[in-house]
Amino acid sequence: MSRSPRTVLTAAAAAQASVSIVAFGLPAIGPDLREAYGLSLTMLGAALAATILGSGTFLLAAGLVVDRYGARRSTIAGSAVGAGGLAAAGFAPGQEALVGFLFLSGCGSAVVPIAGTRALFGSYEAHRRGWALGVRQMAVPLGGTLAALLLPGLVAVGGIRLALVGSALLVAVAGLFFAGVAEVEGGSDESAPFALSRLWRTPGMQRLLVVAALYIVVLQAVVAYTVPAARAAGFSSLVAGAAFVLVNVAAGVARIVWGRRADGAGGRRRVRALVEAGAVAALGAVAFGFALHAGTAVLLVTSAFLAFGALGWNALVYVTAGERVPLELAGQSVALAATVVFVVAALCTPLLGALAEHAGWNVFWLTAAGLAATGAALAATLPAAAGKPLAAPSLP
Repeated sequence: MSRSPRTVLTAAAAAQASVSIVAFGLPAIGPDLREAYGLSLTMLGAALAATILGSGTFLLAAGLVVDRYGARRSTIAGSAVGAGGLAAAGFAPGQEALVGFLFLSGCGSAVVPIAGTRALFGSYEAHRRGWALGVRQMAVPLGGTLAALLLPGLVAVGGIRLALVGSALLVAVAGLFFAGVAEVEGGSDESAPFALSRLWRTPGMQRLLVVAALYIVVLQAVVAYTVPAARAAGFSSLVAGAAFVLVNVAAGVARIVWGRRADGAGGRRRVRALVEAGAVAALGAVAFGFALHAGTAVLLVTSAFLAFGALGWNALVYVTAGERVPLELAGQSVALAATVVFVVAALCTPLLGALAEHAGWNVFWLTAAGLAATGAALAATLPAAAGKPLAAPSLP
C-alpha cells in the first residue's frame, strides 16, 4: 500500500537529519576533536570532511542500489553501515582511524539522500517538488542545529566517544523509520541502466555541476569555519556557538523559501532562484568578513544572512538535475549532482583550512564571496530544461 506524500516526506526528512548530524554538526565540537586527537586545522578539516567524502564516492552506486533493491532494503543496509562506522569512530585509537571510520559511515549514509529524493520525485507534482525537496533539505541544517545543541552536552558528559555513539544511535533509529514507510520495490519495474554518459551530455548538465561545485565550496566555508573564524576574531565560545546555531536555522528556513520560489510559474523559476541564492551568498560573505571586526549583534545578523544564500541552494540543484532527464533516470541524475557536491565538499574543506591558516580570515571570506558571485553568474547562463518539468505519477 502506498504511503501518503507527507508521510514519505516526514520520514525522508528525519533520516536526512540524522545523517547530517555528523556531516554538518560535527564542526560544533571541532575544538573538542582538535584537543582529543591533537589535530591541526588542516587535519580537522580532513576529519570534518571524511563522512562527506565517503558519501560522495558511493552516491552513484547508491543510486543503482536503490533502483535495483528498492528504498526499504537499501536504507536498512545503508543505515546499518552508517551507524556502525560512526559508532566505531567513537572508539578510534588515533587520527587515521577516526578519519577512516567516519569515511565508512559516509559510504553507508549515501543511500539515505538518494532514496529520499527518488521517493519525493515519485510522490510530488512539479509545482510542489521544489518545496518538498526544500523541506527534505531543510533537514540537513536541522541536523546541524540539533548537533550544535546536543553534541557539546554529550561531550561534556562522556567525551567525544559518547557524542559519536549517540549520533550513531540516531542514524540507526531514523533509518529504520524511513525504511518502514518506504516502498519495497524500486523506482520502476525494470532497473534503469547505468546512464552516466547520457547524463553528462544532457544540455546544461555540465554547467549546472560547475555551479554546484562553486556553491558547495562556499557552503563548506560557512559550515566548517564559522566557529573557528569567530573564535580567532576574539569572540567567546558562546557567541561563536550562537552564530553556528543561527547559520543552521537560517539555512533550514532558506531551503524552504528558495524551494517555494523555484516552484513559481509551474516550476520554471529554478534557474532564477539559483542565481539569486548565489548573489545573496556573495554579499553575505563580504558582510561576514567585516562583521568579524565588529560587535556581537552584527556578527550574528550577518551569519544568518550569509547562511540564507550559501546554504539554501541544494534542493534547487537536485530538482534541476532531476528534471533535465526522464523520470526513470532522475535518481541517477540527482546522484550525479550529489556526487559532485559531496566530493568537492570533502576535498575543499582541508584546503579552506589551509587558506585560513596561511592567508588569514579576510582573504578567506573574500575568496568565498568571489566563488559565490562566479557561480551566480554562471547559473544565469543555464538553459531552461527541455519541456515541462516532469510530473510525478498519480498516487492511489
